[in-house]
Amino acid sequence: MNRKLVVCAFFLASVFSFGCRDYQNAKNKSEQEIEVKVVRLEKQDVSLTAHLNGSVRAYESADIRPQISGIIRDQLFSGGETVNKDQPLYQIDDRPFKNRYDYTEAEYQKYCAKFNLVKIKLDRYRNLQKTNSVSNQELENVKSEYAEALAQQKISLANFEDAKLNLEYTRVLSPIDGIVGKSNVTKGALVTQNQSDLLTTVVDISKVYVDLQQSADSFRRWQLRLKNGELHMPKDGFKVKVSLSEDNHFVKEGSFKFHEVVVDEDSGNLTLRAIFDNEDHILLPGMTVSAVIDYGVAKDSLSIPESAIIREPKGETFVFVVKDDIALRQRVELARAVNGYYLVKSGLNIGDMVVVSGKKLLKNGIKVKVSSGE
Repeated sequence: MNRKLVVCAFFLASVFSFGCRDYQNAKNKSEQEIEVKVVRLEKQDVSLTAHLNGSVRAYESADIRPQISGIIRDQLFSGGETVNKDQPLYQIDDRPFKNRYDYTEAEYQKYCAKFNLVKIKLDRYRNLQKTNSVSNQELENVKSEYAEALAQQKISLANFEDAKLNLEYTRVLSPIDGIVGKSNVTKGALVTQNQSDLLTTVVDISKVYVDLQQSADSFRRWQLRLKNGELHMPKDGFKVKVSLSEDNHFVKEGSFKFHEVVVDEDSGNLTLRAIFDNEDHILLPGMTVSAVIDYGVAKDSLSIPESAIIREPKGETFVFVVKDDIALRQRVELARAVNGYYLVKSGLNIGDMVVVSGKKLLKNGIKVKVSSGE
């Protein structure tokens, strides 16, 4: 009986010993197998950006209206094609304007001839007056004739120039280079001078503007950071990229041009305008786009990948820093996010090795095996 108890006791002791040994080995092995990836912090220049929404505006747009009244004799375009500045778009019946032009031209020539005769007469009377061959009254009468002839010449010239201008207006020209739209009138239509209805529109989209909307508060903070040196202007200026889809597939890069100085009272937004080359006509007026605008460069900044950050329910943020192969939990204060990274306000220093992978297995003070990270 005692012998059986001894055997059982020995068996249980052996099992317990082996179990403890296996547990300890497993524990040690588990601790030894915690491997983390880290990044070593260095100061670097970080380019900051902002995401804004905007709409496309034509670089130039001209509403075409007649400057005289008359009948449309010809339409000189079909619509949708490229036209050049001063290219004729419509021909208004020019016959009455040509008649008026011919009449005023003849009248002007008549008064020019009359003026020349009076001028010669005045010169002769002035010479005769020196020898007392004519009276002062006769000279004054000729001077009056000269003044009247000069006035008639000027009036006739004005009428002639006006008739010439109206004749030119019978050819309705494009004031800009661009693409002409559809015609709102047809041949034979009566048009009137400076009417409200458009004949057509010419739009230049070889370049386009993109008007971006930003809250006035955000704009003010941006300008203050530039002013106090927290941000610096990028080397190539403030660039803007625009996307037409939600997947942020950028189709154009342009330049920031200027901002409005008046805030929209209803939205509280300020309009920022950028300009883009658009020879391929991808951007069309009226389109809504997403944009990323350069905000400036934060020089000599520390930044950490988003994957390194541990967020607590109360809003505090932590990272694990490795020192002498020991993982230490470190509280940090972060600034804004930039392309998957966060700028560090406080809590970390140059040279710190921050865990970016494997942090879920870590506890404060645990030994780790380090490999290089991102």
